[in-house]
Amino acid sequence: MKVRLLSLLSVVLVLSIKAYETTARESNQPEQMEVYQPDISFLDEDQFNPISKVDSIVRILSESTTVKERHVGFAGITPKEYLLFKGLIEEGTLEELNGLLTHYSPVVRVYAYRALLANEMEINVGYEATMFKDTTAVDWFSGVFLTTSSVQELVSQGFTD
Repeated sequence: MKVRLLSLLSVVLVLSIKAYETTARESNQPEQMEVYQPDISFLDEDQFNPISKVDSIVRILSESTTVKERHVGFAGITPKEYLLFKGLIEEGTLEELNGLLTHYSPVVRVYAYRALLANEMEINVGYEATMFKDTTAVDWFSGVFLTTSSVQELVSQGFTD
């Protein structure tokens, strides 16, 4: 009887120590703040309602690693990146778009350059020269082809909508 009682007491003691260790580890973890990220999904291009703020568009585009053209994949769907690019064309001002030519994301830089061309806006000459020398790798998805290219190649090849 004493052996069973001691065994039970040992198990309870071990479980208590494990629970204490787990609690101690969790309390040492830095608290992570949750960032509000609106869920934006598009069903097709005709239902697209441009986001009113360029920074919201840029935030979403900067999460992408691929410049996507109007129709991609075997089904020829219009990807959300392209729809956001159209929003950038509609919402972006000359100053905002030129400022985005120096953004940390190569995808944002390419789309901003294309938005300036599509709107026939004046492009900052210094930023444009930097773009033509930018060898940062970026994926490019057009039709059924996904290739790795560079910012320099994507802005040099010309753009037609």
